[in-house]
Amino acid sequence: MKVHGQIRLYQSPLIASEVFWHGFPERTGGVSSAERESLNLGHRWGDDPANIERNRQLVAEHGGFRFEDLVVTKHVHGTDVWRVGQPVRDEQNFDGLVSTLPGKVLGAFAADCIPLVFADQGARVCGAAHAGWRGTVGRVAVNVANEMISAGAQVKDIRVALGPSIGPCCFEVGDEVVSAFAEAFPGVEGLIVDGPKKKHIDLRVATRAQLEAIGVLPAHIDDTPPCTMCNPDRFFSYRRDGQAGGVHMGYIGLKK
Repeated sequence: MKVHGQIRLYQSPLIASEVFWHGFPERTGGVSSAERESLNLGHRWGDDPANIERNRQLVAEHGGFRFEDLVVTKHVHGTDVWRVGQPVRDEQNFDGLVSTLPGKVLGAFAADCIPLVFADQGARVCGAAHAGWRGTVGRVAVNVANEMISAGAQVKDIRVALGPSIGPCCFEVGDEVVSAFAEAFPGVEGLIVDGPKKKHIDLRVATRAQLEAIGVLPAHIDDTPPCTMCNPDRFFSYRRDGQAGGVHMGYIGLKK
């Protein structure tokens, strides 16, 4: 398998690198080809499974953790959260993960949706989530934060980084989505913005609003990632590429 380019990580200065592995790999540095070139990390729309496994191995090698310690689940645009290590039924799906286990690395997939990572350095608890518009309205980010709190985190110490995702510049939606956000986040400024044809939604504003509402400090939310749709040389985008494109993954793990 030929590796195309080098892995580049988008990272947040809010996450303590001496305590946690974390990052949001861009699209280069993998072995996939065509519109999935090159670091496709998800199975959802095809690609050779061997390519995906190798790409995930390359991310682990670059990040400095063991590929075998990467924990991922199937996302269903829901709000359920699993604390790694607790019993789970085989058929359960989770869009959020929480861990207190040193060495385990949590992955959250996205291809325009927001991959989020969460960290409490003092409590040594971390989390990850996949949040599309349904998960954002359903407050999956809050569910992850609350599960972290139940695992020993303090809300004032939780730091959250939003990974590369579709920005308000590009997230054009229909009236039903506008109504869902207006009902879920009444009075939130900057949530709904005018576009050239239809209204646009700012998922970052909605995410910040729900996290601040439960006590996450404003300075502890990094919500200015690049837009995936605007940067085809750096990121996959479902809106731009469709199912022929690839999938990203944000990850975070507590170092041993």
